[in-house]
Amino acid sequence: MDSSLYQAAAQAAPGDGRAARLYALAVSPGAPQALARRVRWGLMLVAALLLASGLIFWVAANWQGQSRLFKLGLIEGALALSVLAACVWTRARVPALLCATLALGGLLAYVGQTYQTGADAWQLFAVWAALSLIWVGLARSDVLWTVWVLVLATGIVTWSGRVDIWNVFFLDSGYLPQLLLRMALWLGLALVPAVVSLIPWLRVQGGVAWWSHRMALGLALAAWVGIGIVQVFDFGGKHTALGWVLPAVLVAATLLVSLYGRFQDFVAASLAALAANVLVLALVARWLADGSDLDALVVFGLIALACLGGSVRGLIAVQQRMRALPAAEREVV
Repeated sequence: MDSSLYQAAAQAAPGDGRAARLYALAVSPGAPQALARRVRWGLMLVAALLLASGLIFWVAANWQGQSRLFKLGLIEGALALSVLAACVWTRARVPALLCATLALGGLLAYVGQTYQTGADAWQLFAVWAALSLIWVGLARSDVLWTVWVLVLATGIVTWSGRVDIWNVFFLDSGYLPQLLLRMALWLGLALVPAVVSLIPWLRVQGGVAWWSHRMALGLALAAWVGIGIVQVFDFGGKHTALGWVLPAVLVAATLLVSLYGRFQDFVAASLAALAANVLVLALVARWLADGSDLDALVVFGLIALACLGGSVRGLIAVQQRMRALPAAEREVV
């Protein structure tokens, strides 16, 4: 039971009926209709995910056993049926469009694999994001925006080459234009949910698509931290200082936006605080790299404990401040 209920009951006068109403509210089982609606909604999303995944796996498993036209027609038919179901079945619009989004990715991958168009992997994800943006924007669903963010993020990752850690962080790490462009791409991804919330005909119910916002910020923070760490430990690099300062500025700006203003959010603030800690500890580790092993380890451990304690204390204070705000102005999970 929430401690605020005990505090409110303790402040009530003896015999006050509000204490009894608070107790009844605390022990009430809640509205079963809301629970049933959420379970039904979750099952429809899982069903859409399983249908689209099953289609893609079936095509892969029967790659040699079926003709090209049959496989192409099957994927195209599934895509068309999903879009049609979204148009005529309003209650299942979001699950149907989720299935359509995944089927569209499977269709593009099949065409690229079968007919060898010569396109790079990032172009597939870019076209996937561009085509699915039509119904993702019209549906105004946080679920679809989250999937769209993941697709676009995969395109950004594959833009530098193969999907591995070396190409994502180390490839062309010594070239300043490449670093700036890569950080700018992740910044653009992080700003997508914020821009969507400012456009009336794209805005989701509630104003901000919080889960896609958190997903975009989390992916961007991970990329910035990775770039900063690589630059810090690149002993012979020309842009080591700038390669750490720019990600630190972006992380600090994300933390500031997550603490105050319209986009304040405890989850986003926690992710930004974690990223800031990793960047600071990476810089400390680089500074202690030339010291003796034991002394450097002790100093690093003390600084890490100080960062951890300060972050936890600060986040607890932030959570309490956000909980004190009116319900319309807070987003605490």
